[in-house]
Amino acid sequence: MSTKKLLGAKIRSLRKSKKIAQEKLSEMADISPRQMVRIEMGQSFPTVENLEKIAIALGVSIQSLFENDYYDSVELLKQKLREKIDSLDEKNTRFLYIVASNLD
Repeated sequence: MSTKKLLGAKIRSLRKSKKIAQEKLSEMADISPRQMVRIEMGQSFPTVENLEKIAIALGVSIQSLFENDYYDSVELLKQKLREKIDSLDEKNTRFLYIVASNLD
């Protein structure tokens, strides 16, 4: 996966985890909604200035936008998944089971 796509996915993931609408994030970061879409889809790499604005709007460091466990070993990813599963409440455990049971 390209750096642009990984960065876009990270921004989208952080935004969603903070329950911020894409349009709201673009407003908070003073970036056009169209540009924000392109950044999140990995079609455009933001300028350093825009990276800083996005990080501030999300309440994270610029560095954290580039931290990604996609390239971790499969064993480490499985360990992280087990830890996540162990911390889930009943509702989310049931939801994850439904999602996982549909994977091939």
